[in-house]
Amino acid sequence: MKVGFLGPEGTFSEAAGRAYLKRVEGQVELVPFTTIHSLLLAVQHSKVKEGVCPIENSIEGTIGVVTDMLAKDVNLKIRQEIILPIFHYLIAQKGVNLSEVTDVISHPQALDQCKDFLRKKLPKAMLHLSYSTADAVKQVATSLGEKIIAHGKVKGRVFAAIGNISTAKLYGIKVLASKINAAENQTRFLVLSKKDHPKTGRDKTSIIFSINKNIPGGLFNILKEFAERKINLTKIESRPSKKALGDYYFFVDMEGHQKSKLVADALKRVKKNSGFFKNLGSYPKGGK
Repeated sequence: MKVGFLGPEGTFSEAAGRAYLKRVEGQVELVPFTTIHSLLLAVQHSKVKEGVCPIENSIEGTIGVVTDMLAKDVNLKIRQEIILPIFHYLIAQKGVNLSEVTDVISHPQALDQCKDFLRKKLPKAMLHLSYSTADAVKQVATSLGEKIIAHGKVKGRVFAAIGNISTAKLYGIKVLASKINAAENQTRFLVLSKKDHPKTGRDKTSIIFSINKNIPGGLFNILKEFAERKINLTKIESRPSKKALGDYYFFVDMEGHQKSKLVADALKRVKKNSGFFKNLGSYPKGGK
């Protein structure tokens, strides 16, 4: 079985993929993809059976491209949920000291998650963007390294990357500072497939819907279906539909499996009263 992840090697998505492999029986091959778009389409077109994809971070919030694609571009189900603690490291060529660093490169979210450290320790450093934290470390280790005169200096600049510890080990370069991101940083990953997961007794269900226009209390009328049945909603978030200003999709996660009577009844009523409805499936809760 092939399982895709957001690459390259050394990303947190790969770490989530390897955590997922521990739950899967049989031989599994992890396949990297360069973008979320290509990853989800690969699952949709059966180039890989499943895909491991980040959906939200406890500090940065939801990754909009994922929710947008799940709503409109692919017909996929959530099969698993993986919660991964995130630790960032400042990484540079061997021989570089923290006081020498003039430039820092990483993914925009990683830079933002480490902004307090950068403000205190490297207030004058220029910040550069990369496609992923792993790509940033690779650039410092290889493409930037090819131009290095000595100790990471590139035409008077000294580059460091923000990434994870496994990528530093992969390229054999130096960790200048450990766990530099904000505390309690976690990322939620989804395993997406054509099928969701059988009932386990410790499940969640996710849906997408839009309310019918020009109906006062439209959102209330939908949410009350869950409240009346005492179904706990663990997340509700709106995203623009990109059809017109003020037109939104709502993404809802709830406790319970869609095959349980209360959840099934609520989903039936929500579907009936929605302008748009999509069931993303049921899956075991992530975390402990």
